[in-house]
Amino acid sequence: MKQLLNIFNFKQIKLLFFVLITQTINAQNPILNMNDAGFVYAADPAAEVFNDKVYVYCSRDLPDATSYTTMQDYVVLESADLKKWINHGIVLEPRKYSWANGQMNAPDVAYRDGWYYFYFPFDKTHIGVSKSKTPIGPWEEAVTEKITTIFDPTVFVDDDGQAYIYGNDHKVNIGEPGAHIMGAKLKSNMIELDGPWIQLSKEKVSEAVHVFKRNGIYYFSARVGPVTKYWMANTPLPQYATLKGELAPNAPNAPNHTSAIEFKNEWYLFYHRGDINEGSFHKRSACFEKMLFREDGTILPIEYSLDNN
Repeated sequence: MKQLLNIFNFKQIKLLFFVLITQTINAQNPILNMNDAGFVYAADPAAEVFNDKVYVYCSRDLPDATSYTTMQDYVVLESADLKKWINHGIVLEPRKYSWANGQMNAPDVAYRDGWYYFYFPFDKTHIGVSKSKTPIGPWEEAVTEKITTIFDPTVFVDDDGQAYIYGNDHKVNIGEPGAHIMGAKLKSNMIELDGPWIQLSKEKVSEAVHVFKRNGIYYFSARVGPVTKYWMANTPLPQYATLKGELAPNAPNAPNHTSAIEFKNEWYLFYHRGDINEGSFHKRSACFEKMLFREDGTILPIEYSLDNN
């Protein structure tokens, strides 16, 4: 009888553990739905944690988009719990600056010394910067011309306060032929490079570079063909980072673009997909999934989910 009770208790504990894990992992995807007030197609999600809240900075696809050439402004999504989201809508329109024009792809935002810096590409590869005293704006010009040239900029501020900018030289001629993960130091003013671009991957990549740090290890991710792969290194500017494998599969009906954050002691991967909200390859919606790590620091491959409840 005691043995049967032990088996029953074990099954109960196992079931409870499964339920808790399921509740923790399941994300409410997509973040925005078409029936939401102020709905926009929010793509290229760059997630950041500021003041114990999550802010997701996204490029915007137009409702009638048939290409990416009409991308011209940026939106912000905010959440304190990853369940309820505030859609702040369009917060930055760089084409209003006299010096910024053309296609505007994936952005990123970083904080330093009381200012939030919004890095955005214009004309696909020229990197402009706006700044604000709050994570949502209003944003003002931090520069009056490009600070550098790279594709898909992402900015990371290390624990010692040193800031770095990353991207890939897709459509830009830097270093060896072909596109690779590239990185460079930023000066303390956050608007000037502090040294040359350095090639960080031996392997060629397509686009969508992102960088984060966990337990002293630096993780570099990028899309390689249809899938997102990741590398690991012990320094923020390695030569070269070690390719570890696939991070996420091909995003449904969209060239994937990801970012990763730690929030309330859990890790999450943000991405977009074009098969929801009556979307398409050029009308994408932001989503996220929980990230799980093995004991050696490697990442369990992401599985995409949908939950519109």
